[in-house]
Amino acid sequence: MENEKQIDLEKMLNVIVVVSAKDGRRFRGKLTQYDDYMNLVLEEVEELSKEAPAKHKLIMIKGGNVSSISV
Repeated sequence: MENEKQIDLEKMLNVIVVVSAKDGRRFRGKLTQYDDYMNLVLEEVEELSKEAPAKHKLIMIKGGNVSSISV
C-alpha cells in the first residue's frame, strides 16, 4: 500500500471518472456524490464491458466494492 495515493474525491466532483469494481466491472460516468464510506453516485454512466456494454442514467457503487478510481 506504499504506492497508493490518497484520493481527493472533492476535486473529482462533476468530473468524468472511471471506477473499477472489485468484481472486475468498470464504469465511466460523472461523479456527482460520495460519502465518508466512499460510496459513489455516478450519472450518465457507461458500463465498460466487452460482452455487454450498457448505459445507465444513474448508479451507486458501494464503497467496499471500489477497487480504483481514475480521471
